[in-house]
Amino acid sequence: MNNCHQQHHQYKSSKRNVALYAAIFIAAFGVVEALFGWWSGSLTLLGDAGHMGTDALTLLLAAFAIWMRQRPTTSKHTYGFARAEVLVSWVSSILLLAMIISIAIVAIKRLNAPIPIASKPVIIVAIIGLLINIITAWILHQGEKTINIRAAFLHVLSDLLGSVAVLASGLIIYFTGWTKIDPILSLFICVLILFGTINLLRESVLVLMEGTPTHIDLNKIISALKSTSGVKTIHDLHVWSLTSGVTLLTVHVVVDSSTRWPHIIDDLRALLQKEFDIEHSTIQIESPDQALPCVDCNGK
Repeated sequence: MNNCHQQHHQYKSSKRNVALYAAIFIAAFGVVEALFGWWSGSLTLLGDAGHMGTDALTLLLAAFAIWMRQRPTTSKHTYGFARAEVLVSWVSSILLLAMIISIAIVAIKRLNAPIPIASKPVIIVAIIGLLINIITAWILHQGEKTINIRAAFLHVLSDLLGSVAVLASGLIIYFTGWTKIDPILSLFICVLILFGTINLLRESVLVLMEGTPTHIDLNKIISALKSTSGVKTIHDLHVWSLTSGVTLLTVHVVVDSSTRWPHIIDDLRALLQKEFDIEHSTIQIESPDQALPCVDCNGK
């Protein structure tokens, strides 16, 4: 094993360990929040405890995805297991949506039937939770920006907002006695989290369905490929993501001279890497007499 591979393995292992330790840390505090939320009657505190539990599960899944990603390819999985992180991101999004719906249902019931809330323990636990979430969010922000880590970061960020809501709720109830602020702030946080969750869910589904990545303009790729010297036309162009940061492309290219095709392939690959950051491309060269008519296909 060379030094570069060892460093890469150590880097992945350290990221997995960070996710694992953060999961244990958050889960432990989530239990504390749940106990105090049940004792004080605070819905925002119970909701924040639910966030903590979901965050812990998300971080455990993140650690698992990082471990899967570094496993070698096999005869049955020739692309390896990198897409495990996208599956984890999708599962995390579904869990977050389920939690948002459950908290919103309870909050609506609380609006119609408010209950007494012990504000002092809510304030104390909220301050501690806020500090924990800030530290955890900072740690995750320093990591690699994969869709999986972004999912975990979104969970922790939503929990940080939840801690702010819990603190605000406790302070308002302490000074005014207005308990309806508790479910109102819970609903407000649910709405804020919902937008980010839907975007993450949409992105993970796009990858799983092998759609064109959002940062890729297919028309620009078509134009750039066709304008390359020696290229007459292209067809059957496909661009998709294997996982975060790994974009793949396949295309059939009709050239005007069969003798120059090695140079044309080199030019096209250099173009794709420089202009579109696509390092994994498969280019099929065809002469004009080999090219088949293509109806309603990319790059016609």
